[in-house]
Amino acid sequence: MMVLPSGRVIDLSTDRSKYHSLRQQGVGPDSAHRKLYSVVDVVYRRYDDAGNPKRGWTEYDYEFSGYTLDTVRNDSDWSEEDKSALYKWVSHEDQRRIIETARRRLIDNQQQLSVKKYSSPKHLYSLLQQRLMDLPMQRSTAEHWLATINKLKQSGVREEEIEWSGLRQYLLRQSPESRISKTRLLDNRNHKNVRIELTTEQVWGANGGLSFIEVAQRMPHQVVYRAALKLDHNCLCVMRYVDNYCNYRVGVIKTLNNDHHMSLNKYWFALDPYGRAITNMKNTDELEDGKTCLFFDNSADAKLAANEHARDYFGIRSGARTHTQFDHLTLFGGYDYREWFVSLPDYQRIFFGAHFYDHNILAHIRTTTRTDNTGRKILFIEEVQSDWHQSGKRNGYDNNSWGRVANAPFKKEWSVLAVKLMLIQASQNGFAGIAWSTGSVQEMRYMSSIEPIKKYYDSEIPKALDRLGKTLNCKVEVAHIQTRDPWLNLEKAQDKWRVADGHGKFKTRAKYDNRDDAMAVIARHCRSIELQVPALFISEDLRRQISEKGLPLYGHTIV
Repeated sequence: MMVLPSGRVIDLSTDRSKYHSLRQQGVGPDSAHRKLYSVVDVVYRRYDDAGNPKRGWTEYDYEFSGYTLDTVRNDSDWSEEDKSALYKWVSHEDQRRIIETARRRLIDNQQQLSVKKYSSPKHLYSLLQQRLMDLPMQRSTAEHWLATINKLKQSGVREEEIEWSGLRQYLLRQSPESRISKTRLLDNRNHKNVRIELTTEQVWGANGGLSFIEVAQRMPHQVVYRAALKLDHNCLCVMRYVDNYCNYRVGVIKTLNNDHHMSLNKYWFALDPYGRAITNMKNTDELEDGKTCLFFDNSADAKLAANEHARDYFGIRSGARTHTQFDHLTLFGGYDYREWFVSLPDYQRIFFGAHFYDHNILAHIRTTTRTDNTGRKILFIEEVQSDWHQSGKRNGYDNNSWGRVANAPFKKEWSVLAVKLMLIQASQNGFAGIAWSTGSVQEMRYMSSIEPIKKYYDSEIPKALDRLGKTLNCKVEVAHIQTRDPWLNLEKAQDKWRVADGHGKFKTRAKYDNRDDAMAVIARHCRSIELQVPALFISEDLRRQISEKGLPLYGHTIV
């Protein structure tokens, strides 16, 4: 957010970059930074009833000015003083990063990824909720409830969980003597900010499935009428994805009226090759007899419905496979490489990390499947990172400025949360346990000293898992896996692979077509070693705990 000399409050937005690029030539994902100015909107911050600029948490806190960074320069409605202040502001690093996000919106024919969700988060419970439910007290004053919740920290409830539950803030808004029932108190616990999802990305294979490409164009009135989408004059349909081979289309309803019941970007639709709207069977089942639902809550559900329709009516198979980007950053050996995403889909602030295009990724985990020297099957964690919290720790958190790192839950426990999810995943899928690389392996991989990162692998994760397994007959121990001395690493150069040591002493040309060919070079030049890694093998008590009760969302206290 910036306040111009004239008093106008502005921000930048790349939401409509694709729209702008389709209406002019010469701007693409590889354009120079200055060229991107023509596809970046200047937006005005709206004001609340008290006359203060809104906080910028939702799209309804803004309105488009009608100007891009490029068109402001020659517009007579802007004073020279405002223009000078604007261009000085956008040259700062924070604003440059926002402008750079336009590149990912300009990629043509980019792979359209679908998301596969996993049930692991359902096996995490709130210790705060459990402790409150176990209390004999059914009704008390707000003051007494507040004191009781604070005392729950003595029985394992973490301060961070209390803070993000919203209960403390709720009680402070009440009169100290007002009497509140336990049911009412629990109903006011904020679930949304800490609701997590565990996902992997999938891409449609060459042997089948719809191949959507991104577009941005208004749909003619005749098409809307033919699809039987009943809309009023305040609405318009925007086509966002098209499958050119089978002519399936996915679009969204837009309205300029903020008070309109369809103004929340949750009205997506899918059209079959004949222009007929595809029914949302899930929501239709919840309606009264004879009524059908033609809308979906998000683009992923609409595209999934289109793929299912293509499969059921035209025999087009999906051919989906797991999509990965960083499979070159692994130890030699192992198989079934995956990249997992732990996200906060309902969190009110938006964060885009450096590694992935999706938003609100709290942590990402890279795993392979391996076998230790005794033959036990291990889910091996190659790496776990949080762009969000690592950026916040490095640059600070700021909820008031657009484009800065927003505060978020799990600030202290994101790495342990990620490992808990992998532990649940391992328990559900027949693994003997989990293991992870040490901090020294991470340093060798990136050829640099990373002391702040090392502590996650060598200290925080082992200590947390030891506490977790204390009453479940398991603890962190040493396992041995066969690999190659990791002094050489794989590198990707566009669609080719090469091998290098990171110091310039050994480096092949980028000539290998796949990971296996490049790995063969490492096999020839790196000696075979037996690597010691920390591991937690799942006891029957732990497996039963996960299956029947789950693990704590925060902390290590088992109930």
